[in-house]
Amino acid sequence: MTDEPALLGIDLGTSQVKALLCARDGRVLGQGIAEYSLRTPRIGWAEIDPEEWWRATGAAVRSATDRAGGADRDILCLAVVGQMHGLVLTDSQGTALRPAIVWLDRRSAAETGDYLRLPPQMLSALGNRPSPGMAGPTAAWLARHEPQVFRQARWLLQPKDWLRFRLTGEPASEPTDASGTLLFDMTRGQWAVEVAEAMGLNAGLLPPLRSPHEIAGKLQPDVAAHLGLRAGLPVAIGAADTASSLLAAGLPGPGYGLLTLGTGGQWAVPVPDAGLAAGQADLSGQTNLFCKADGGAYRLAAAQNVGVALDWVTSTLGSSWADLYATATWPWRPDTPLFRPSLAGERWDERDAGQGGAWRGLSLAHQREDLLRAALEGVAFLLRTRLEDLRQAGCRPEKVVIAGGGSRHPSWQRLLGDVFQLPLLAASSPWLTARGATLIAGVAAGLYSDWAEAAKSVPPPELVADPVPSAAAEEHYRLWRRDS
Repeated sequence: MTDEPALLGIDLGTSQVKALLCARDGRVLGQGIAEYSLRTPRIGWAEIDPEEWWRATGAAVRSATDRAGGADRDILCLAVVGQMHGLVLTDSQGTALRPAIVWLDRRSAAETGDYLRLPPQMLSALGNRPSPGMAGPTAAWLARHEPQVFRQARWLLQPKDWLRFRLTGEPASEPTDASGTLLFDMTRGQWAVEVAEAMGLNAGLLPPLRSPHEIAGKLQPDVAAHLGLRAGLPVAIGAADTASSLLAAGLPGPGYGLLTLGTGGQWAVPVPDAGLAAGQADLSGQTNLFCKADGGAYRLAAAQNVGVALDWVTSTLGSSWADLYATATWPWRPDTPLFRPSLAGERWDERDAGQGGAWRGLSLAHQREDLLRAALEGVAFLLRTRLEDLRQAGCRPEKVVIAGGGSRHPSWQRLLGDVFQLPLLAASSPWLTARGATLIAGVAAGLYSDWAEAAKSVPPPELVADPVPSAAAEEHYRLWRRDS
């Protein structure tokens, strides 16, 4: 590394940990990535041993610093960001008492029903309709089904909060992640103690709430050795993944939305700071309202079956990603099969329960490539339904910044633009979430005086796809909606 100050962002994703080292002006100095695998011990369950996160974090950080020259003395601060909705049950020292339950998990359907029987004013304050996979119902499931383990707990932590606790020894959370737990009062900006108690949970298990850009603590000596970093390095509180991505997306202003594509897909559109005071709670379950890292809120429409569905398709059909994306160049054809991508279920769609994924309209004339093309169309159509849900909730983006590992192929970008009928712009960083973490670290360390100065280090997004009107695409979407 050079002698210039550096910022380290750690992104705890769904299947991998990314570490990104950036200079003040946003130049990438080093980056590293490490994979890990989820466990599915039963249908509808999704768990992981947090020690897998710890192993992957060490590997990713060491890879990033090695690529930057191997020295860490110039790192001013690090911040941890990551996946929402998961739950880690720990003792007072942060040791996990059982495997972490992550956002893909669906076991808490009965507890979600308990939530829905709460008084309307309690539900409204949460800003979101209860759903399986969110931390509140998951915690209630653990209290009901694993009471002996639950009684040993001292903290209920989100995934990135567990990782930061491991780094610093200091428990904490912050509004961007807390607002997705169903245990946070969006109107007051604090834990919804009365909701926790009504669900039979001890609100004392919830960690202190702090701001994303506050310093959480310093890197402990033993964990510093694991990461190959210096002990005493300041660690910022951090934020949830989408909130972090919004910081780094460089949205030029009103009228823009962000679409991130990875294992899942998330539409995010900033909304006025008035939040719930303006009646923005959406208890239909079609969209979510979460806190932004730099203040205010954003509306989210998420699809679970994006990269995870396409990965399954390529693996099952013995195809490569290049083969898959090659079919995106095809013209729209009326005989392409219809693909329902709901392999993992969709938390927002009650009609989806138990139906699963499917190809329909197959004939002996269809080949493997037709199934690949259908998979791309089906995922694009699923994402369009979520865009329409945003519009129903009053968010109408006119242009879209697209980001994430599943967003980079030009032909795929053009197909998405045609389905959405919106211009698509590519974010400047392919690692948007980790890049947002470096911005949080920079504000926490005082390298940036405020969020506005931090944003100046983010290049504006570039136009990559202008939509081409297609009656064939619209007709196929209409058939897909009718079939799904």
